[in-house]
Amino acid sequence: MPRVQGFKPFHRLRAAGHLARDAVFSPITLRKPHILIACMPKSASTFLATTIASLKGFRRYRLIPDYGAREQELCEIRLSRYNRKTYIAQHHLRHSAWTQKLIEQYRLTPVVIVRDLADTAISLRDHFRREPHGQGPTARLLPHHADLPDEQLDEAIVGLAMPWYINFYVGWRLAGEVPIYDYEQYTNNPAGVIGEILEHAGCAMTQEQINASLNSVNKEKVAQFNVGVSGRGSQLSDPAKQALQNMLDIYDDFRDDPLFAKTRQTMMA
Repeated sequence: MPRVQGFKPFHRLRAAGHLARDAVFSPITLRKPHILIACMPKSASTFLATTIASLKGFRRYRLIPDYGAREQELCEIRLSRYNRKTYIAQHHLRHSAWTQKLIEQYRLTPVVIVRDLADTAISLRDHFRREPHGQGPTARLLPHHADLPDEQLDEAIVGLAMPWYINFYVGWRLAGEVPIYDYEQYTNNPAGVIGEILEHAGCAMTQEQINASLNSVNKEKVAQFNVGVSGRGSQLSDPAKQALQNMLDIYDDFRDDPLFAKTRQTMMA
């Protein structure tokens, strides 16, 4: 994982000091851009955050207490600490009323990155076979599950992880005017999407600046730009496809939703 600023644990008195100082100075200081990338795992979001963080004036900060299997809920102490900084943060964060309150209070600019759910399931399967001891917020599989046949592992991933992904997506879709970018849209035109995100956050930069940042991150290999093969979700086992289809069918209001429709199309290919 690329180095993220703010990884040391807070001392309680120091944390109280951050909150108190922010309460005094925040109302009288100029608003700084705070970009929050809320992303599905396996959506190339790390490269996106690293690229924006390399732009002049930006830093990348961690707004959660820790990673691992816990939900990546925002930490108000960290939000307060970095409130007078220009930054980008990237987290697998679901939407909630409390998250919305923090977004408004700390003037965050949320941007959502999503991916075809069937393709994501295959990427999760591949990733889990490579790193069976890894942990994340979406599902808790055990290392020996990596030895399951593809069909059984597909069913396990769809049954355990996809509810988190659907909850993530539906929550942000219902959140209001939050930009949502599809994985292919971003990977096909990273400079264009980054430019839109910066403009949305009120800190537009030139394409030359963005391209220079992209080239720098690629050259230094700070984060890999992993472009997956779209359509691999068609390889899901039939039981896994049916299980995912049943989950999507629960949301009648989302029948014509772009992500739901795209996922169905992939599974029928």
